[in-house]
Amino acid sequence: MKNILLPTDFSENANNAISYALELFKKENCTFYLLNTYVPAIPHSRFMAENSKTLVLEKNTETASKNGLKKTIEYIKQKHSNPLHNYKTISSFDLLTREVIDIIKNEHINFVISGTKGITNFKRVFIGANTMHIINAIKDCPVLAIPNHYNFGIPKQLVLATDLKRSLSPEALQALLFITKMCNCTVHILHLKTNTVLDDFQKSNLKIIQNCLASIPLKLHLLPFYANKSEIISSFIKDHTIDTLALVYNNRSYLEELIQEPVVENADYHTKIPLLVLPS
Repeated sequence: MKNILLPTDFSENANNAISYALELFKKENCTFYLLNTYVPAIPHSRFMAENSKTLVLEKNTETASKNGLKKTIEYIKQKHSNPLHNYKTISSFDLLTREVIDIIKNEHINFVISGTKGITNFKRVFIGANTMHIINAIKDCPVLAIPNHYNFGIPKQLVLATDLKRSLSPEALQALLFITKMCNCTVHILHLKTNTVLDDFQKSNLKIIQNCLASIPLKLHLLPFYANKSEIISSFIKDHTIDTLALVYNNRSYLEELIQEPVVENADYHTKIPLLVLPS
């Protein structure tokens, strides 16, 4: 039994991510936790802090949250009826990231699946801000981010981009193995070389990954690093028809470097496929 957390703001992007999750885990026994958090708009006047108008605003927002979750469940049961799936709803007056952290701990969540809508007016934005808040707040649970309008298809080609400078946690390796075995997909290990050869620590980390994923098709790619990482990864994704990009979260990860790097207009393909962020 897998426990999957689905944060939602009832947007088209969030609904698409929910549909993706339900299809991805279609053959698995799962409990899906649908989460909506809300913080009502508070009047600016300091004299309004505890008055009846503020309480009405809070009550109205709470009602909208619960009604939205109810409609989402009705839609799921109509369009994605599955005897293997159970659903629970959580409506919370709290910050999204704080509630996500609590639910992961209390409900033993295995995956968080969220929508992400890039801010197209800014070339430096790698993925949407809300998704980044979730990723930055979670250190011990895989996060799968689904781009807006992405049509579901069973992942067949997944690339794990890694600098091999840190050992992957057992949780990260098990999550990656579960997804790849469930989908029967090929994993491409992509390392952008800053030196001509791997050092002993990098060789050891590579061996750990290869041993853990020995039961699935693996391909190793050691490419020279001569441009920014975004461009190289984007080109690799296009050339190898990759449909999921996996990165490992750590304090100096590829993920942070990608976020900080400028992303040129013709090298943003990796923002158009699901992004799996593994715990460090």
